[in-house]
Amino acid sequence: MTEWTDYQHANCCPCHTTRKIAYTVDEAAARVGLSTRTLRDQIADNYLLARYFNTKALITHEDLVTWLNSLPTEPK
Repeated sequence: MTEWTDYQHANCCPCHTTRKIAYTVDEAAARVGLSTRTLRDQIADNYLLARYFNTKALITHEDLVTWLNSLPTEPK
């Protein structure tokens, strides 16, 4: 389920009718409900792929979904 239109409620409200193709680290952290520090650590440890425009880290929607799907399904 990586395409936005695959989501069950994709067209039910204006906030779901379009999506960004990339997020800043702050935006990505807000999307997944984690801290910016946690995502920066995941990037530094090469678990989450970030692309850079000069020094600004950008995370594509697809990379964020891939990272999220790679997380364990059971707590440690």
